[in-house]
Amino acid sequence: GLQMLKIISGANQAGQGGGGAFSSQDGFAFLLNPAAGLVNSSHVISMTQNYWIFSTRLNSMAYNNSRGKTSLGLSYRYLDYVKILSRDDTGEIIGEFHPLDLTFSCNFAYRLAPDHYAGININGLYEKIDTSSSLGVSFDLGYAYLTPFKDLIFAAALKHLGKTGPMDKEELKLPLTGEISLIKSVTWGNWKSSLEAKILQSIDEDGLKALLGLNISPLELLNLRFGYKLGYDAENFAAGIGITVRKIVFDYAFIPFDYEIDNVHMIGISYSF
Repeated sequence: GLQMLKIISGANQAGQGGGGAFSSQDGFAFLLNPAAGLVNSSHVISMTQNYWIFSTRLNSMAYNNSRGKTSLGLSYRYLDYVKILSRDDTGEIIGEFHPLDLTFSCNFAYRLAPDHYAGININGLYEKIDTSSSLGVSFDLGYAYLTPFKDLIFAAALKHLGKTGPMDKEELKLPLTGEISLIKSVTWGNWKSSLEAKILQSIDEDGLKALLGLNISPLELLNLRFGYKLGYDAENFAAGIGITVRKIVFDYAFIPFDYEIDNVHMIGISYSF
């Protein structure tokens, strides 16, 4: 249920394989880690169109306002599964239905100390399949520690804690997920880069997963992104690019899938105030 919660919304982070929450300046960072929006110190609104697998589409919008001591974030995500044929027990087509997932999220992050940040997301959830639907609420908890080592951040998150109402007499089981990350930033002259290593464990999947995300900025207005996933069934490599024009950032991410599953293309735009 509500597997949309595990789909990355920001093209910036998707291009890094699911990393980059603490190096990006878009509005979606807090969805990966609720403390990230405060560390980034941004005031931004972002929109993304995600052409997901099997012709599905994920539309997302997010806003983040960081004020140094606190930050507030808001987001909306809508997963459109397009129309699916409905069949009876014999396999005969009797109509069609249009399933969907919808979430609204509110983020609050607080600086506990100069080097310690914490955040929380509160998510309103809705899923509809044919004539059945379910409402729910979930919470994400995030933490970031700016370590004594130069430009090194330790981060952790516990996501998708919550409960849903019954759908056709059965509650949806949310994909409870724990994450830990190390993020290292490096500068060589005018070149800037950020590398993230992350380990994930989801309650609805066997085994640990891991990813590496890299963002390289050879120019102030250009970002090149690469990601590599370990332990995923049909994913491994990801790539993306970001171009800044004044206060507007255009992002693109490409995520290839194995086993003849459609490749994913994501387009995003962000405006900084």
